[in-house]
Amino acid sequence: MVTRCVDSAMEKLVSQMPSVSLVSADLEFPSEVGRIINEIFARGYQLSCMAFLQRYRPKTESIFSSHLAVELWSIKEALETVKSLKSAESAIQVLVSSSPAAHKVLDDQDLSYHIVKAGQEALVRYYAVLLAERNISINAIRIGSVVLKERAMSYWNSIPHTVGKLKDLTPTRRLLTSDEVGLIFAKMLLSQIPGITGQVFSADNGFELMDSIQIVKRRLDVENQ
Repeated sequence: MVTRCVDSAMEKLVSQMPSVSLVSADLEFPSEVGRIINEIFARGYQLSCMAFLQRYRPKTESIFSSHLAVELWSIKEALETVKSLKSAESAIQVLVSSSPAAHKVLDDQDLSYHIVKAGQEALVRYYAVLLAERNISINAIRIGSVVLKERAMSYWNSIPHTVGKLKDLTPTRRLLTSDEVGLIFAKMLLSQIPGITGQVFSADNGFELMDSIQIVKRRLDVENQ
């Protein structure tokens, strides 16, 4: 698991997971991902899957080139490096975390975020074609724009009415948690289903399947009764 900063909380989290190793790397710097992957292969390992869930978090002012480096070019570097090092017979499953911002407008995110997310899905399609003959499958998962994360539960618990209304608007009447998102990624990475590549899947309890104006109308109809 690659992270910019290995802190005590993270070390405690994985202390009972002997199969997990923490690696510190700042993805804003070119060649960092390549260095890590080269070290993995140098130790005699073959990669079977890779998941990209990185998020650009600027220390001060947001810089677009750094945003691209963390969330787009690092994926490109990883794929190019793996392509040059992997054995011909080994299969690799790659998943990239995307967002509804790749094709819709989220009013709580800036333009850079939308451009990067659209770029990630373009990258998935491009490399799915380029790497298919190398036995590398790459897909994206659009994670719903509302996810109940453990670190933000105090906030969600403070607005139970809003959470309840959001749940009522989803087909499943529930909201995704960060643990469930992790489970979705894990199951898809371990599935190794051949022939599925270049696809974008949505993980939002079916919300994206519904027409937005109809959702608003249904809500207004309920309130006007």
